[in-house]
Amino acid sequence: MIPMSPDVAELVGDWADQVDNRSLLYEKFALPKKWVGKPDEKLNEAGRWSLLRIVRRGGDLLQKDASRLDRESRGESVTPSVRDRKQRDADVASNMGRIARADSELIRAVNQNAARFLADLRTTYGDNVITFEATLASRLILNLAGGVVENAGISLDRCFGLPLIPGSAVKGITRSQALWEIRNANPEDRTRLLKVALLLFGFSANDIKPKGDFAWAGGPGDAAAVAMEFGNGDLKGCASFLPAYPTNCPEIVLDMVNPHYPEYYGGRRSRADDNESPVPNYFPAVKEGGTFGFAVLINRSVPAGIGLNTGDILDQARRWIDSALSQKGLGAKTAAGYGWFEPCARQTKALVSAPPTSTKSDLSPADAFILKWRSRLNTKDNFPVALPELAAISDDAELRRAFEAVVPENERRRNRRNHPYWQAFTSGKFGDAGRNILARLGFTLT
Repeated sequence: MIPMSPDVAELVGDWADQVDNRSLLYEKFALPKKWVGKPDEKLNEAGRWSLLRIVRRGGDLLQKDASRLDRESRGESVTPSVRDRKQRDADVASNMGRIARADSELIRAVNQNAARFLADLRTTYGDNVITFEATLASRLILNLAGGVVENAGISLDRCFGLPLIPGSAVKGITRSQALWEIRNANPEDRTRLLKVALLLFGFSANDIKPKGDFAWAGGPGDAAAVAMEFGNGDLKGCASFLPAYPTNCPEIVLDMVNPHYPEYYGGRRSRADDNESPVPNYFPAVKEGGTFGFAVLINRSVPAGIGLNTGDILDQARRWIDSALSQKGLGAKTAAGYGWFEPCARQTKALVSAPPTSTKSDLSPADAFILKWRSRLNTKDNFPVALPELAAISDDAELRRAFEAVVPENERRRNRRNHPYWQAFTSGKFGDAGRNILARLGFTLT
């Protein structure tokens, strides 16, 4: 039922049950909803079962589906046509549940090769590269819109089937972070940051025009003036953002969203009433705890006479990546809490060749606060308790970074006194600490 030629079927099995590469299973041997030559037969669970083949404990879940369908097919009131369909589906689920186990030694070798690759980059490029690792603090969704199953894609290495973060994704979040920091920078820092960003990412004439990205971030006049230093034309960026490969064994898990009003969202009802049947939509995600190795290298000479060198550019790139990973997240659904990483070690050009063993004592006060509270705070219970720790961060810039990491941006925009976040800052046992924090940040409540 999985489309393949006879010689491939002889090699991998009719259900690709001898394949242990998750990328091959998902991209090349997915189960179709409809089969060639059988247009009237449709398998509604095809997408979900194709997903289950690549996730943790997927085989067990498929066998449970097979047992349930077989049991339902033998019910007393089941019609012959329904019985045949459920028995067919049970057979398909059972066959799909025969999944080859991944070779743990191969995975370990891949992880070691990733760490060795980072070390080799450092040896080869020296001061022209930064390498570091970061660990997922929440689930990660990559390439959700791609893949053979609609809105259920994932980015997997073609050779080994392990998750990877494309270099374009790393560059994208770094560029976005840079634009926001340039826009919010003090006037004396804005020109320097703008110059670093233009060199790092490159630019075209459209980026400098009044509605361009860099004109929006640094102002049309400043953006044009800095661009003039580089010849006032298109400039190719001087850095390469490499894909981030796993340095431990990241697990792929099954996740879902469950729209409660499919009829309303589909335009078939005028109201969203609580009497509709939810229709779960499944997608794969990388489980929290996965560690990835990142690398950015300078691939050509930095122009002379501009007041910047390679170290300046790489240092700033590292800070932007750190902020993007720990404050905004990477991948899809970041506003819902996906794609957040634990703060990277603050040392520039640091390389860790094994999963991080850092303790909180190794982190700055702001990073220790973010690591402890970012995913645990809520307004009802423990938010006020965290205020003294936040107020104890002596550096105002670090205080702002920690504040923005734990308080969601949409809540910061709702700066009303009666909002639960800000009630915790202005009243109760820790109100003094909260008011001190707001005063230091210049954050005004209405």
